[in-house]
Amino acid sequence: MTRPWGTWPRYTRSWGPSWVRPLVELVLLEKIYGPYRPEDFTPALLTLCSGLEVDVRVVGTAGRGWLVVEVSGEDEEVAIRLVEEEMGLAPVEPGRLSRYDEVRGRILSLADDGLVVDIGVFRPLNLDALVPLGALRAQLADGLGLSMAELSSLFCLSAGLPFEVELSEDPSPPGPVEAGPSEGQVRELEEWVSSGLDRLVITGASHHAVKKAVGGSGLHKHVLAVERLGALENCVVLKLGAPVGKLFGVLRRRLPWANIMVFRPGRVLDVLPGRFGRLFLTWGRP
Repeated sequence: MTRPWGTWPRYTRSWGPSWVRPLVELVLLEKIYGPYRPEDFTPALLTLCSGLEVDVRVVGTAGRGWLVVEVSGEDEEVAIRLVEEEMGLAPVEPGRLSRYDEVRGRILSLADDGLVVDIGVFRPLNLDALVPLGALRAQLADGLGLSMAELSSLFCLSAGLPFEVELSEDPSPPGPVEAGPSEGQVRELEEWVSSGLDRLVITGASHHAVKKAVGGSGLHKHVLAVERLGALENCVVLKLGAPVGKLFGVLRRRLPWANIMVFRPGRVLDVLPGRFGRLFLTWGRP
């Protein structure tokens, strides 16, 4: 389960002279990497907190690229709750997590035996979650013996992608802590399959950059939506019958620094008809 907001101090408060209002420092569950700078994301936070009496700005990173934000003002408590709901706050320390907690981290790497996920714990040392291959097979493939490479190809699992895990044990540094895909993460992938729509999953590019690339591609008529998965992770949802290969090639040229993967529900159904075929009993196969 996800802990309710406020059950631990998810932020630190910096005190200055008595006449200066203290600043609240937050570590967000959003990462910065590639050609982007932390301050590039201050406008997005200002938009999120518009209408509140609060000053908010990105001041740097912590751990392995997690964004650090300073918040101050009359409405700072409201702003903190809003930021946590929309972006999530990093646990920072292992003592703030326990068995069954859910954390939306970022995939660090793929190994033959599973996924390594950065869950935002870096003090005093980095502590990651390991999602064993067996847990992925059980949740996504009805226990069939697919390899990590095959699951990665089917579900676009790659470094940088947001991935929510449920801890299977209490964290114990130096770790890693064993975890499995959360119910919410599995449900999201099921919804992707049941929609019947192909998607281009893009990591390493801002939402603005992806929308600009789609708009200038000359193929925007084939795009249903550009969904934000994270600060630098997006999903281009294609209309039925869209020329996937052509769109992939165009976006690769327009976003050369980004990683682009293709998610195809039809291929998932071909490989795992028993696991996902029932999703189409009332909808119909794409």
